Amino acid sequence: MRNVRLLFTTVLIVTLVGCGGTEEDFELATAEQAMSGVRPPPKGLNGTVPSCFWAHGTQQALRDLGRSALVEGGGFLPDIPLSQVSAQCRHVLRSAVECALSPAQSVLDPVTGEIYKGWWGLAPTWTSGVLNTPGRRYVTACMVQRLNYYGTSVPILLEGATSTIAREPAFDEQYSIKESTVFGDLFSSPTPLLGILPAFNVFVCWESLLPQSCGLLGLPLLEKRICDDVPLCGLIPVGPCALSCVQDGPYWKCRPHLLAEPWTETVRVKLEKATCQ
Repeated sequence: MRNVRLLFTTVLIVTLVGCGGTEEDFELATAEQAMSGVRPPPKGLNGTVPSCFWAHGTQQALRDLGRSALVEGGGFLPDIPLSQVSAQCRHVLRSAVECALSPAQSVLDPVTGEIYKGWWGLAPTWTSGVLNTPGRRYVTACMVQRLNYYGTSVPILLEGATSTIAREPAFDEQYSIKESTVFGDLFSSPTPLLGILPAFNVFVCWESLLPQSCGLLGLPLLEKRICDDVPLCGLIPVGPCALSCVQDGPYWKCRPHLLAEPWTETVRVKLEKATCQ
């Protein structure tokens, strides 16, 4: 596995301004996404901080949320104390809501009083029941594709084999850079949240060599974007998508292990050509 990760970090390069984010950047990303006329879904912005996402307290909160309806009486999110997910890391909860719910849906955080509005609509029925298997996989992949450490939040386009992020050829010219495809399921992970064990494994294949698309200006690695050197990171690179997965129309279906059936619930992220400039 060490050799695979070394090969991954040697080959896969991501654009400098497309690989970063802070809490302030994420607040801006959320505000800009609310202007649906400017950048409607499946377009959006990244910006989730990896250290907050991979923290065991955050991962336990997400697992707990997935086992029941996301919305309790009065439109409230279940109570998650600040001792478990700090004020600085609540944007991860917001990201889960934005990935799962549609723009017409929202929930209220009873601890902070913040309203989290939906965006990509990958699991809209989560408001009234347990998060189902496709929802768990799509929301996980969406959240991982929004992780971003360096620089500022940048425009992204998500694509996958579900209606709300289905490929739209009209966006191909603007979002011409295919970065990666992700698959995983953080919500049903059996891994104990102890020590330095990653909470779950997320599998990533790369779509193309970004230096060829970005004029050799892409410097930071995708591994840095997703993990930020966090020891709890569960990233498992699986190589080029064309060699590691199976074509599923314009998307990929991929196996989390050799004996598994291929998952169709994968999410690709694409970047604007302007990101490289």
